[in-house]
Amino acid sequence: NDKIIVFTQFADTVEYLKKELTNRGIKALEGVTGDSEDPTALAWRFSPESNKKRDLIERSDELRVLIATDVLSEGQNLQDCAIVVNYDLPWAIIRIVQRAGRVDRIGQKAENILCYSFLPAEGVERIIRLRARVSQRLRENAEVVGTDEAFFEDEHGGQQILDLYNEKAGIFDGEESTEVDLASHAYQIWKNATDRDPKLKKIVPELPSVVFSTRDHETSEEKPEGVLVYLRTAEGTDALKWVNKNGESVTESQFAVLKAAECLPNT
Repeated sequence: NDKIIVFTQFADTVEYLKKELTNRGIKALEGVTGDSEDPTALAWRFSPESNKKRDLIERSDELRVLIATDVLSEGQNLQDCAIVVNYDLPWAIIRIVQRAGRVDRIGQKAENILCYSFLPAEGVERIIRLRARVSQRLRENAEVVGTDEAFFEDEHGGQQILDLYNEKAGIFDGEESTEVDLASHAYQIWKNATDRDPKLKKIVPELPSVVFSTRDHETSEEKPEGVLVYLRTAEGTDALKWVNKNGESVTESQFAVLKAAECLPNT
């Protein structure tokens, strides 16, 4: 009766898998894509405990298997599940980490998280060569039209695919931009701070809803003077924002914003 989430890149594959698994007798199953009317509602039905919706979701409506595109790989709590299946290999390899991050975070009760990836028994080299050809063509086009947009995160995707295929551990170790789970990272900062100064456990919850502070900042083109903002939606989703003096977004990286706010206790 363990819950399973299956990720795929394509909406058509979601429908295909949903049909085939239903035909094979799998119950309490649903599919979610970017075209779904309410992906969040399906996430709640799949993971009511972690989303604190237990009182709203009837047991008969709860899902055991969820097939999803990457519309659910970011910004959703799915900790009621401890089994992640990557049905296909995404172009952006970091997606695999982000998918696992939906279940491997604060609130997960399972001792082990199981992640399975479907990879071709033969043909990994073919995938790497295809990726290299597409990347080269995009670079050639970029030189013509004058764009510097990054279509792939880095130049080491081929090696990452091989490492993943060979089950090499830690292939993303040391990459600060991976942002596997911002909540868990922030929690660790909180735990370290309260361990050193237990009084913070009482002080912080008593702060008003709107509070501000300032600090010195060594500016650069990539890190201009501006404002860091923490906010929470009505649904309880946390977000960080960094805007410059003109009100323009500096970065969409939640980890980068958190890093910019880092300071010593006596700052």
